[in-house]
Amino acid sequence: MNLRRIRLAIEYGRGMLRGHRRVRFGPGVKLSGPGNYDLRPGTCIRKDARVWVGPNATLTMEKGSAIGARAVVNVESGLTIGARSQVSWDSQVLDTDFHSVTDAEGVVRQHTSAIEIGEHVLIGTGAMVLKGVRIGDGAVVAAGSVVTKDVAAGVVVAGNPARPIGKASNWV
Repeated sequence: MNLRRIRLAIEYGRGMLRGHRRVRFGPGVKLSGPGNYDLRPGTCIRKDARVWVGPNATLTMEKGSAIGARAVVNVESGLTIGARSQVSWDSQVLDTDFHSVTDAEGVVRQHTSAIEIGEHVLIGTGAMVLKGVRIGDGAVVAAGSVVTKDVAAGVVVAGNPARPIGKASNWV
């Protein structure tokens, strides 16, 4: 048996021990919070990723999706990661501001809103995806970008705040 097969068997074993059959977990993954984890077979959460799902919230990962090493995912409303989508290492996906903010008129602003990441989306290294964002199928978020608004399908975005810089026909 080669080293790759042994590593995969260990990762799948970590998934089984956590009650998620056919889901791969890298070493040091931390899942916390009282929410729901809907991790479909064939998904992967890589080394040292930290995931928190709050009460009445759900993290859904479709087949073939992955959360990268050292990524931080905080879900207070809901997060769906579509099939074959990748959240790269050191990225953050946050559907909450963590604090209530009051505007000048004394109105408390909404501090949490669900995030939807479509199918075959690439979130680059060190990127941040913030509350209420919808990222369309086949989109690419460049490394280090901060996504504060919806991203159309097949669009490449970059910068802070992330803005369209081109189209993507595919990525591997």
